[in-house]
Amino acid sequence: MSSLQCEKCGSDDVININLTMEDGDPVAFYSCHGCENRWWNRSGEPLPLARVLELARRAKGAKKA
Repeated sequence: MSSLQCEKCGSDDVININLTMEDGDPVAFYSCHGCENRWWNRSGEPLPLARVLELARRAKGAKKA
């Protein structure tokens, strides 16, 4: 049973995926199966998708591993 709860619908059918961005910062992705709400957090604070995409972008000239 999940201890996470969707802020939009209150469902506890939520998944959490933790990721590390290009700059090394950890971020958390959440998705609610009840209402399809999705959100991101960094250090417990909401993170807009535009900022997540910015953080995930590779620096110019960076080589893929």
